[in-house]
Amino acid sequence: MALFWNRWLPVRTEGGTRSELIDRLQAHFKANGLKTKVTIEGNSLKRIHVLKKDAELAKVLLDAFDEEH
Repeated sequence: MALFWNRWLPVRTEGGTRSELIDRLQAHFKANGLKTKVTIEGNSLKRIHVLKKDAELAKVLLDAFDEEH
């Protein structure tokens, strides 16, 4: 399992009522061609990951997403 996760970089974590933002962020990333993984920890903590090679593009898209919301 360690080899699998070495490829992925967490870019945002949300919990509680804000965890729905992770789902919308995942749709935004996928619409722009990024592969994503979402992990759930505990009862309501969600974390979105992108491939390490896409980290720069993810940062740009994340900034654009934050400006909209």
